[in-house]
Amino acid sequence: MNIIDVHTHFFPKDMKVNRSKYCSLDQNFSELYGEERINIPTEDELSEILNEDPNIKLVIQSIGYQDLELTKYTNDFLIDMSLKYDQVKVFGSININWGVNKCLEEIERMKKKDVSGIGELHPDSQGFDLLNFELFDPIVENLVSNNMILNLHSSEPVGHIYNGKGSMFPGKLYSFAARYQELKIILSHLGGGLPVYYFMPEVKKDLKNVYYDTAATDFLYEPRIVKVFCEILGSEKILFGSDYGLIKIDRAIQNIRNSKLNPVELENVLFKNALNLLSW
Repeated sequence: MNIIDVHTHFFPKDMKVNRSKYCSLDQNFSELYGEERINIPTEDELSEILNEDPNIKLVIQSIGYQDLELTKYTNDFLIDMSLKYDQVKVFGSININWGVNKCLEEIERMKKKDVSGIGELHPDSQGFDLLNFELFDPIVENLVSNNMILNLHSSEPVGHIYNGKGSMFPGKLYSFAARYQELKIILSHLGGGLPVYYFMPEVKKDLKNVYYDTAATDFLYEPRIVKVFCEILGSEKILFGSDYGLIKIDRAIQNIRNSKLNPVELENVLFKNALNLLSW
């Protein structure tokens, strides 16, 4: 079966070899990959995955950094991967704390290299306010004009605490997406539960361009959550994401299969939705 995984993370080999160096440079990287037991996936693993399954395609995302030069370094790595492997598309990163002009310069640089979007942004760890519309207005205008997608980290307002959870809760995500209704947005980790509020007609109307990925959902929910959200949203709005290397892709696929989707829903989630959204 054809698969598109819209949420994976891979890093330059130097970031694995010199983990402590990069942990000292960036809060988000340190929080997510500071422990030695946590694997930092590199191109070696990427190549192995793609060679083992010619029917799989991957979107590799940034994790969102604070430092401009570190971001450019990792963006360059992602661009190299997309140019080297036909089965790969990538989302690079920015940080609005750099100021609008530097963000726009980096977006334009990436767009010239066919980068598909920006993400996964982690506003908490990157140290910026998602609702700083004065800074985001020109950035979003540029993303829309370039037909680029924005992926945002999302988190649940209840439940257990984990590294990288943050406070990107449904209310904040809704306020952002409702302002930028022409922007195509993917909310990671099923949007921290935001789809529950689609029973409110104004929410459904305001979020017409919002999609939800399933990254790491088997760490958070029972498998049937995907079926429930398909019933609320329609299966066209849910995208398969594993959050590799946190979670193995095969394990994440099996979690989706365990959600008891019908064949049409399953194909939409695992493949067709991302195929259409990314024009792959």
